[in-house]
Amino acid sequence: MGKLIIKTQGNQVSEAALKLGDTTIGRDPACDIVLKNDKSISKKHAVIKTVGNKSTLEDHDSTNGTFIESARIKRHELRHGETIIIGVYELLYRDVPVLDAPGFGSQRTAHNEPSVTSQEKTRIITAYAQLVALDGKDKGKCIPLMKEENVIDNPGKNPARIYRTANGYMMNAQVGPGEPRLNDKPVPPGGQLLESGDIIYIAATRYQLYI
Repeated sequence: MGKLIIKTQGNQVSEAALKLGDTTIGRDPACDIVLKNDKSISKKHAVIKTVGNKSTLEDHDSTNGTFIESARIKRHELRHGETIIIGVYELLYRDVPVLDAPGFGSQRTAHNEPSVTSQEKTRIITAYAQLVALDGKDKGKCIPLMKEENVIDNPGKNPARIYRTANGYMMNAQVGPGEPRLNDKPVPPGGQLLESGDIIYIAATRYQLYI
């Protein structure tokens, strides 16, 4: 039976053992794994169905989707080592022997590893920064900034480019009418280091940055 290792920027912060049957994931406190404080995550976002040693991830008609690495999925049989991306959360799937996996909500043994039961909440983590559309046709849409270089399309003009660096997220854009803007100002030559809450203007849409 498998488990999910919850990570942020490559560091493990928590884990949850899967149970036979359905393990639900979402913002709703009734879910088995509760992912809070991220509006891009639906109340009942996804479910992992476990039968024997096989676990299958299913998206629960969520607004912003469930991903395996960078591929959006509707239904996917999980394989050891795959990473599930839901909003800002990164959940690494591990297939472990049945005798090694504690029952969901059971008494812990000598292992010092934390588990998550249906009455416990995961820690609030931010694996990646994200942009959330504040208006326009894509209002509410979440764009996770998972790559070293993230290109945000700007039809008819130059795109915005947001880079993950050792010092944080850096935005580069051309200067001119219709080009991407930061907090309603042109992006300085050479780029601008971003802060959580910054507003990025691209075409007719405003995006807010969450780090």
